[in-house]
Amino acid sequence: MGSTAVVALSGDADNLNPVVSNSTMASDIGSGIYPMMFDVSFDLREGKLVFEPALVSSWESKNGGRDVVLNLRPGVKWQDGMPVTTADIKFSYELYGDPDVASPRRHYVESMIFTNGEFDVDKSIEIVDDVTMIFHFSKAYPLQLFHMNLSPIPKHIYQNADRKTLRTNPANSNPIGAGPFKLEEWVRQQQVTLVRNGRSTLPYPSKLDRVVFRVITEPTTRLTELKKGTVDMMWPVYPEDVQDIQKNNPNVKLVTLPPRMHDYIGWMNIDPDEYHNKKVVKPHPLFGDRRVRQALTYAIDRRSIIREKLQSYGEQAVTDFSPIFRWATNKGLVPYPYDPDKARQLLRSAGWTDSNGDGILDQGGKNFEFTLYYNVGNKRREYVATVVQENLKRVGIKVAIQGVENTVLFQNIDQKRYDAFVGGFNIGLAIDPSDRWGDVSSPFNTVGFQNTRVMELLKLGLHVVNERDAGPFWMEIQSILHQEQPVTFLYWIKDIVGVNRRLKGTNINTLGVTDNIWDWQIGDPNAAMTP
Repeated sequence: MGSTAVVALSGDADNLNPVVSNSTMASDIGSGIYPMMFDVSFDLREGKLVFEPALVSSWESKNGGRDVVLNLRPGVKWQDGMPVTTADIKFSYELYGDPDVASPRRHYVESMIFTNGEFDVDKSIEIVDDVTMIFHFSKAYPLQLFHMNLSPIPKHIYQNADRKTLRTNPANSNPIGAGPFKLEEWVRQQQVTLVRNGRSTLPYPSKLDRVVFRVITEPTTRLTELKKGTVDMMWPVYPEDVQDIQKNNPNVKLVTLPPRMHDYIGWMNIDPDEYHNKKVVKPHPLFGDRRVRQALTYAIDRRSIIREKLQSYGEQAVTDFSPIFRWATNKGLVPYPYDPDKARQLLRSAGWTDSNGDGILDQGGKNFEFTLYYNVGNKRREYVATVVQENLKRVGIKVAIQGVENTVLFQNIDQKRYDAFVGGFNIGLAIDPSDRWGDVSSPFNTVGFQNTRVMELLKLGLHVVNERDAGPFWMEIQSILHQEQPVTFLYWIKDIVGVNRRLKGTNINTLGVTDNIWDWQIGDPNAAMTP
């Protein structure tokens, strides 16, 4: 069988096409299959990204920073033997920017050249030859390299694909990459097997023969498999399990991730029926008033949730600007305290009273009651749902809670089908809140929030010349989010990853748990590193 690492995932990938994939599982798996333009690391002291060559061997800014010349590494081939050329890169960006494709990363092209309001790929990306190309931007700004680092897909596989149905294209299940691994088998909802790609000529060939991603939705089962040694890596390890592992499982190493992931409670800001049926944006009948959303945050005892479920691995969230960006976080914002009386006062001011004495607030003949959804199998979010149910009952709000399978839950959240849900979000490595707080149709604006001033600030912040110049704009956005409470921000999570000590060469960091997966090795559990 050779050297094989086994990774436990909490859910399956949605698809393996980086243009249209949404899930973190797809990202973890795809990072081994597809070439990256740059090899990226994150400087925690500076709070910024560092770029090194990968598929791009060198680059140079010209024209005052508005143009960037890229030189591809020559001789790189897709796993089917076709060369990776600049035509593949340009074609992929054409897909990323095409409204018909509806890529969740479409906003990456927003600072390139547009004609008549549409992304103009021919003016944005100039091909000089098979290995030389120029990206043209409307102006110089700090995120240019980050926005040029989207994974390319092979043009010869997808050039005739129906773009409106790209998400369900059969080729997505049989990806052709150029990275250190290639897909051997994908058994839906069970496991994905990658094997070494012998054709890869990128500077990071795989040291493993095989990586198996096993889908194990039940967290206790994932942990049991890690303790037994049948799984080499799993996450998250829950804080309540740490002491037992440290005492009884010396074969397991625990690694803590910097806080990029936060949980939140999504309150639909807009009326979903009006939005879906009439394409009209109107305030949600329950959560459309910001006084109500503020009241909900006051009514939820977030500190007790952190104490019970995260302990020292949690940090109360005020907005969704990660603490890893120290220079950009608004430290002047004070978290809403747990204050049911303040919540009741705000609800009264918004017109919600218990007019018939049944213990449930009502307005205009409508009770304040709803269903709160969460992904079944996630013990932490299940606990959050139960606390929210109990906390809101105390202020006169009736909440039903319902666990839903991962894929269904995230699909309905993406489509704005839920009034309320417990969700989570993994913040990107560069500050770009436009995917969450842009217009209502932004890919991760799951609650339909819209605010004119925030839209203005996004444009200002994303088009400064020097990254730090955006600080004041990011601070003001956080102040507005704090006031508006489009969601109730719960906590930042320092995820704990469990690793069997036989798995060497891991580089678990801000970028994720599978970063530099090509360096993984299987070795002696008692050795620091197998040569």
